[in-house]
Amino acid sequence: MQKAKVSGREYPVLDLYEMEDAEVAVFLLNSAAETAKDVVDNLRKKGVKAGVISPNIIRPFPAKEIREALKNVKSLLIGERADSYGGNGPNLTHEVKSALQEDHENKTIVQSRVFGLGGKDFYADDAETFFSDAIDAMEKGYAEKPFDYFGHVPGNNGQTLAPVIVPQHGEIYNSGLIHVEKDEETNKLKVKIPPLRALTTKPKRIASGHGACPGCGIFTGLELFFKGIEGDIVVLFQTGCAYVTTTAYPYSSHKQTMIHNLFQNGAATLSGTLEAFLELKERGEINVSDDATFVMVTGDGGMDIGMGSAIGTALRNHKLIMLEYDNEGYMNTGSQMSYSTPKGHMTSTSNVGRAQKGKGFHHKDTAQIMAATNIPYVFTGAEAFPQDLIKKAAKAQWYAQNVGTVYGKILITCPLNWKSDDRYGEKIIEAAVNTCFFPLYEVEEGTTTITYHPEEKKKRVPLSEWLKYMGKTKHLLKEENRELFAEMEEEIEMRWQRLNAKHENPYL
Repeated sequence: MQKAKVSGREYPVLDLYEMEDAEVAVFLLNSAAETAKDVVDNLRKKGVKAGVISPNIIRPFPAKEIREALKNVKSLLIGERADSYGGNGPNLTHEVKSALQEDHENKTIVQSRVFGLGGKDFYADDAETFFSDAIDAMEKGYAEKPFDYFGHVPGNNGQTLAPVIVPQHGEIYNSGLIHVEKDEETNKLKVKIPPLRALTTKPKRIASGHGACPGCGIFTGLELFFKGIEGDIVVLFQTGCAYVTTTAYPYSSHKQTMIHNLFQNGAATLSGTLEAFLELKERGEINVSDDATFVMVTGDGGMDIGMGSAIGTALRNHKLIMLEYDNEGYMNTGSQMSYSTPKGHMTSTSNVGRAQKGKGFHHKDTAQIMAATNIPYVFTGAEAFPQDLIKKAAKAQWYAQNVGTVYGKILITCPLNWKSDDRYGEKIIEAAVNTCFFPLYEVEEGTTTITYHPEEKKKRVPLSEWLKYMGKTKHLLKEENRELFAEMEEEIEMRWQRLNAKHENPYL
């Protein structure tokens, strides 16, 4: 029990109204609970032992207090404004039910209603309906509708939307043109892929018509990667540009099985889904092709927030691929700085002005972080080097199906927030590679190999050749920022030489 020092008001964990002897109750939050209290007064005058429960805190969840408050309640209806679509009940409902399950003697009938959809207000008449449903369940001894929506207006006379895209599965994604086998002498994979033209017959995994910005590099990068994957995929998209632009309700651009998860636990969700899939296959409870490949797709923001989950998945070595598309910022939410944003680059949270010259520290190297987890295969890729990326995708699939966790990082363009011309996307990515800022390499069973060497091909270019294309970096080319430019050059060179050393020495 907490009492405010100024007002003298009491703030118990649960606001219990007429709950001492209540047999029927509603569980509501905030103003809806206050509205229901007036209905309780009227019901009490009619001899109905009604009450209202309203929590003042929900974290940590007051499970013990809720069990105590409901020990004598025969019927409870929980009203929530937030839905958990597909969960057969919102989140608070599941929390209350879980709390009650710990008391094996509790016999409370629990119903759930989602109300307030579209911003509708909650009135006394609505509370009366809630109590009526709860009383009806108490008298019958069961609830006819344990979960339902309240106050909504069904549309289209019950008609359902016909799918615009028919899901594609099976042999349609097996080109038969990609071959991967392990070289027993070198312990590395040999990959044979056809000319890119031959792979154009393989359908895209993501349909056109999505809402990505003009010039966005996400989907050209993803589709190139998917060209190297044979057979069906189960792909999980963490929240980010790639997800929100392809799933504008009620439409979807995804032709194959897709799961959505928040930033922080996509790898955990997909690893659990994968293990359930493998268990059901082993039991013979599902009949599916053997080559389903599980892929998590995330932006660099998702790898920031979800790093712990990703490393945990790597630790357990689940047979899946984690693919990061790196556009160097939290572009989905307004171009905020991410750990992948290079030093000196401008974002909405690392501005350029008198006091600040872009991001103040160097970016983290997620590929090297994941390589340090000792997973079997790590790679970097870029759409400007398609053959390299497709080969790595084929390797990634082999390792994911036969050995364990794979992590890949592809650099992609974001013209909107990089403040660059749409048409220069491929040039910008190529320049990032040729400056050695974003080297193309792989770490296969602990051995590092540079797969494209700008210096050996005599294609290395100065750092300015990359920065000049983007409005977010042009300030670095000014004379007053020469020192910051030099710091960036020095860091890139140090990381490049370190990578070369690992390339030349398999023990590093």
